[in-house]
Amino acid sequence: MSRLPLRRLSSGTAMLVVASAAAIACVTPAALRAQAARRAPSAPSAPSAPSAPSAPSAQPFLVNVRVETILAAVIRFPAVPDSGDAIEAIDPRVVTETPGPLLDRTASYRLAAWDLGDRHPALGAVVVTVGDSEERFELQIPPVHVRTLLPLDSADRIAKPPRDPLATPSVLWKLWLLLGTLAAVLVGWWWHRRSATAPPKPEREAYLVASGAFDALERLALHEAGEPARHVIAHVDVMREYLQRRFPAVHAGLTPSQFVTLLAEQQFPSRHDKLAALLERDADLRFAATALDAESALMLAAEAKRIVRDVQDAHEARLRAADVGPQRPRRR
Repeated sequence: MSRLPLRRLSSGTAMLVVASAAAIACVTPAALRAQAARRAPSAPSAPSAPSAPSAPSAQPFLVNVRVETILAAVIRFPAVPDSGDAIEAIDPRVVTETPGPLLDRTASYRLAAWDLGDRHPALGAVVVTVGDSEERFELQIPPVHVRTLLPLDSADRIAKPPRDPLATPSVLWKLWLLLGTLAAVLVGWWWHRRSATAPPKPEREAYLVASGAFDALERLALHEAGEPARHVIAHVDVMREYLQRRFPAVHAGLTPSQFVTLLAEQQFPSRHDKLAALLERDADLRFAATALDAESALMLAAEAKRIVRDVQDAHEARLRAADVGPQRPRRR
């Protein structure tokens, strides 16, 4: 940091104003000096202005303004530059104080420049007040040369000018938008009415659904893939789903004993003890994770399919009896 010669003010206070700048990241190190615009006739001449430092575009650089005066003085540093200027502040102003026999304070301004070329940091005056006396010192900071880091082939490119604002939509455009919205509403209303009035799709017959599920499980062959328990559980699930569709009084939330009891009340055509044993074994496999080999899994799966087949045979026999009806006695 460079120092200006000591100046004697008319109020008898000793003052030294120093400004420096060091760019951060690829900035040429150089000192920025500021001198007081007002000085006494006996003050020595100010040193020559240093050369302007160089900084990349949009990269921050630092400007320090240091003031030394008597302890009874009050120092007011200038505010940060306005954000709309070619050089704007990145951070708030930071003021530090160095202990000593004099009041020694330094204000640090972290700035950044966006436009290329020589830019002048616009800082105001430093105001020093001692009692009723006030002194103002205008800071004269040399320009900062802002350079680009882009390749040479793109250094001369100029940004495109801003586009014109969008034109206000015409009345015809608004009319087309209204018609399109109305057409979308009408199509949605028609589709809703069509879905509401369409006849429901016929439900597949329970035995066909169960047979298809059993065939799919046979193709999976979970017992051969090392999952015999899952093979049995899947077959029992298909069986329970079929029985629930044939006998609406039972549902999935029943325990095995409750399931068998309700089916017995519904004139269940198959053996109740076989069904109860299968459901108990399924509960052990499902919740207790008991061991099971592949051969036993095949036997239990076949039992589930046999129960479904027995119930389906009894169901078809009832349908045939209902179609034939009571026979009239033949005349002799």
